[in-house]
Amino acid sequence: MPSRFRFHGNAIGAAGRISKPFSDVIEVQAAAALPQIGGYGSARSAGFKYREILHFDLAHSEVTGSPGRTDGVNAVFETRITSTVEGLNIMGMVTADRVVATLASKYTTPTSDGEPSVRLIGTRFENLKIAGIPVEVDLAIDTFDSYSTHSALAHAHRTDEKIRTFVGRLGLKNKLKEAPAHILRWFHPSEDEIELPARRGVTCLSMVRGLAPRSAGLDCYGHVIYIKGFGTIRLAEIEISKKTRAVNMIQVDLGCPIEGQIMLCAVADGGDDY
Repeated sequence: MPSRFRFHGNAIGAAGRISKPFSDVIEVQAAAALPQIGGYGSARSAGFKYREILHFDLAHSEVTGSPGRTDGVNAVFETRITSTVEGLNIMGMVTADRVVATLASKYTTPTSDGEPSVRLIGTRFENLKIAGIPVEVDLAIDTFDSYSTHSALAHAHRTDEKIRTFVGRLGLKNKLKEAPAHILRWFHPSEDEIELPARRGVTCLSMVRGLAPRSAGLDCYGHVIYIKGFGTIRLAEIEISKKTRAVNMIQVDLGCPIEGQIMLCAVADGGDDY
C-alpha cells in the first residue's frame, strides 16, 4: 500500500491570559494552521492593543505545505511556517522592532524514515530591548540547522564532545546551583552524560547561545531574564521531537501587580507518512 503524508504546521502571532488584578484572556492574534493535506493559510492583526499591557503594530503568520517532485520512487513534501510581530511593546519593558520565527521542513519518502528535516534559518530578533536596555541575542541557528532532525542531534550528542558541551551550556548545566528557584524551574537538567536530554521523546532547549545587554541591570541566566517588579522573560525556546519542531520566541510570566502569561511568535512544523 503506498504511503500518504500528513502535514503538520501552525503559527500564532500573540496570545496570553491575565490572572491578576482581573481575570481575562488575550485572544489569539494572527493564527494560521495547515491542514493535513497541505495548502496555504495566512493571518494578520494590525494595530493591536490590549489595555496598557500588550500592543504591537502588526502581527502576521503564514503556513504553506505542498508535495514536491516525485520520480516514481521518492516523493518530497515541504512546508514553511513563519510568524512575525512588528513594533512590539509589553508594558514598556519588552520592546522590539521585529521578532521573526521561521521553520522550513523537507520530508522525502521513503528515505526520511519518519523524520522531517526542519530548519530555522531567518529566525531572529531585531532591536530587542529589555527594560530599555538593548540586548544582542546570539541564536545558534547554524548549529541546529546542521542537525536538522532529532536523530541527527541525538547522534551528535552521543558521539561529539563539542555538541554535548553546546547542549550543556544551553541548559546551564554548570550554573544551575547558582540559579534561584524562579529561574531553575525553566531548566530540565539530565543526569545522563551521553544521551540527549529528552522527556517523552521531546528535547526542550533554547536557541540562545548568548545574551549581551549593552549595560548592566539585567538578571540573565542563559535565555531567561528576570526583572524584579515585572516578571520572567524567556527567549527563543525550541522543542524537538522525531516528527516536529516547535519554537516560541518570547514568553513572559508577569510577576508584578499584574500577573499572567504572554506568548509571541510561536510556530510548529513537521509531518509524517503513514
